[in-house]
Amino acid sequence: MILPVMDFLPSESRRAVNAVRAKRRVALLGILLLVFSVGVSAHSWNSARIADSERAVGAMLVANAPGVDEILDGLAKEQSTLSRALRVTDGLMPAISASSVVATITNMLPEHVTLTGMRLETTDTPKQMVVVLNGMAATNKDLVEFEQNLAGTNAFRGVTVSENKAGEFMGKRVEDFTVSLQVPLCVQVCKPGTMRVAKAGVN
Repeated sequence: MILPVMDFLPSESRRAVNAVRAKRRVALLGILLLVFSVGVSAHSWNSARIADSERAVGAMLVANAPGVDEILDGLAKEQSTLSRALRVTDGLMPAISASSVVATITNMLPEHVTLTGMRLETTDTPKQMVVVLNGMAATNKDLVEFEQNLAGTNAFRGVTVSENKAGEFMGKRVEDFTVSLQVPLCVQVCKPGTMRVAKAGVN
């Protein structure tokens, strides 16, 4: 059984109460709309910030791509150089080593000749070690003496001065040179700093 509700408020009071209620509903709706707008704005700003960050990272990767390529090319060249260096002892007979070749060459240096670089490689056909020397000589006479010392060694073949030009070192004129030679892989060490061609039948 539903009891009837008696409304004792005057008509003006009732209208005033309804007006207050309407204002509260409008205010609440406005607050909800404001909160919704702020949330949407915050989400949009965050999405835009993430997108800007991703674009910045992408641009940085694109800008650094040439640098990465250069690094990879440098690593490839270093690997190639290392492979050639490792081939120095590849296929060498026990009677010869790279250190023996280096010791023999440095033992022949005249007083006024110094080496600035040395490259050693081995070839299969023919089996030999190819040596390229870079250095400086005080005079052309010193360079000729060094060349004659190398050419006079039985273990060295094809001694050639492939480059000879005037240079300067510590304010003094010098002769920059490049000398190449070959060492057969059938040589053996006689004593530290000297080598000779192995005789027939000698392992």
